[in-house]
Amino acid sequence: MSLGDLIIRLCDFSFGAIEAVRRSFGRPKVGSISTSELHTLMNTGDSSLLLVDVRSDSERAISRIPGAITQLEYEANTEKFAGRRVVAYCTVGGRSYLYARKLVASGVDASNYRDSILGWCRASLPLESPDGRATSAVHPYWRIFHVPDMYAVKT
Repeated sequence: MSLGDLIIRLCDFSFGAIEAVRRSFGRPKVGSISTSELHTLMNTGDSSLLLVDVRSDSERAISRIPGAITQLEYEANTEKFAGRRVVAYCTVGGRSYLYARKLVASGVDASNYRDSILGWCRASLPLESPDGRATSAVHPYWRIFHVPDMYAVKT
């Protein structure tokens, strides 16, 4: 197992434990969605789904999951997006969990895409540039995170 994979597993465990503790105190549940579930929903053309990229500017400048908007775009237009199911993603699911938790606490129907962009890439799914063109470039946050060879790593 690589260091990157170990970090991903540690994050999954840690955020799962945090969520269990939160739930034991009666906090609202932060749901998660898998790569296959997200891909299926996106392919159905479900217009209630809103994918929000919470990664840094430098990460988003390289690529995104097709159709995603930035956290800033979402927050500038919350009334426009009211009633939609928000799915937050980042690189490994940590930052997106925290953002989804914040949204859920404020009454938004939000979930964490726990596999995030690394899971998307590991499923060999397409990416797009910020202007919507197909790209194989991806910013994996740290080079220790493995992405399949079909992607060009940019940091």
